[in-house]
Amino acid sequence: MKKVFLFLALLAIIATGAFAEGFSMAAGGGLLFDYSLNNGIELKGGGESAYMGIKNLSFGGYGFFDATYAELDVSFAYGSLTLVREENGVKAPDESASALQLGFTLLGKFPIGLGSATFFPLLGAGYNVVLSLKDEHGNSVDDPPPGDYSQIGILAGAGLDLHFTEHLFLRAEALFQLRLASKIFKDVADRYKNYPGVTADTTFGMGPRIKIGLGYRF
Repeated sequence: MKKVFLFLALLAIIATGAFAEGFSMAAGGGLLFDYSLNNGIELKGGGESAYMGIKNLSFGGYGFFDATYAELDVSFAYGSLTLVREENGVKAPDESASALQLGFTLLGKFPIGLGSATFFPLLGAGYNVVLSLKDEHGNSVDDPPPGDYSQIGILAGAGLDLHFTEHLFLRAEALFQLRLASKIFKDVADRYKNYPGVTADTTFGMGPRIKIGLGYRF
């Protein structure tokens, strides 16, 4: 939890400064789609290879607070997880699970006016916190703790605001996300560092993050 608080504190400091420099303020919310694959670890040694990773297909809702050059959003999502395993290129049967997740994202933006619309490139970071985890039978999974699956991500993309009135607008954003390894896979990699002739490398998760919602500009 310390990492969560530190990340939130950093977001708050950055967002406060960015909002203070902004020329306009807005708030709103909507729906999101997030798909992340390749979150895992690769093992090699003695002519053998193995891979274990997670695909995370998530749907949820989010709320955002916006200044001219920054957007801060908080999301809550349900994730359908798929555990993927391979040994020497042979794929094992997938295993399913589900997760409830809380997300925090801070994005820098550069608005470009297009008449009744505003286009803006986006770049920032997010933290996806796994609150609870259940296996395919609906049983809670607590070992390892759900928080060990949480991840920090780097995001880049673009958004578009369609202005209905002076205050009301529709916002759509399409982002590509690169997720850093979660604690569970970092721990596995650390254990294999002591095995002679074996390499253990965590992999970057990656995938799209799509958001659409309504906003109100003050």
